[in-house]
Amino acid sequence: MKKLVRDMLVVAMLGAASVGVFAQKQDQDKRPPKEKTVVVTNSNKGNNPPPNNNQPKQDPKKKP
Repeated sequence: MKKLVRDMLVVAMLGAASVGVFAQKQDQDKRPPKEKTVVVTNSNKGNNPPPNNNQPKQDPKKKP
């Protein structure tokens, strides 16, 4: 009985998969074409000066 139920389940799954494959439309895409995307970049991004790292770091263990 278990084998019969298992076989029936396998047949049902294969049937559902085959129906899903053949139910897809064949190249009937009626959607409008997509517009090309435009990327806006910040033009002065590379003109920034480097950060000033010449300042000495304060040691948190020392109390002033």
